[in-house]
Amino acid sequence: MIVFIIIAGVGLLLLLLSALGGFFEDINAAPEVEGGGHGFLSMRSIAVFLTVFGTVGAIGSYYNLRPMLSSLWGILAGLAMSGIYLFAMNLVRSQEASSLIGSTDLIGLTGRVTVTIPSDGLGEVSCTVKAQRTQRMARARDLQAIPEGALVRIIEIQGDVVIVEKI
Repeated sequence: MIVFIIIAGVGLLLLLLSALGGFFEDINAAPEVEGGGHGFLSMRSIAVFLTVFGTVGAIGSYYNLRPMLSSLWGILAGLAMSGIYLFAMNLVRSQEASSLIGSTDLIGLTGRVTVTIPSDGLGEVSCTVKAQRTQRMARARDLQAIPEGALVRIIEIQGDVVIVEKI
């Protein structure tokens, strides 16, 4: 039973260091496997596993289960809790949002011409993306002039200039 209690204590210590001190943020036992985020081999996931494994193993030993059976219950409970932890952390992470507007976010959007686009030059288009109003320099796809106030669709991005077509 002592071994199980020590394992649970080590896991709990790792969890406390991680939660209170911010340790192990970027430590992954297999970073090339996980590809970012909370992975099964992250230090926090391992700490959850160790804590639960040790606790359930100690409980099994207290109730006079054989060490092998206590270990098996500890492994099953540790894997289950690590899975629940990973599910919860990935759910939280999936709710994160970015306010950065990338070029690909603009393609297909409808905008309004705010500065007339001449047939051979640049004008300006305004549109809403990710709940933000953005203005970009614009050029007409068919090289025809588009007056101020006209609705356009962004069809392509060339550097800092959006290529639009009149709707």
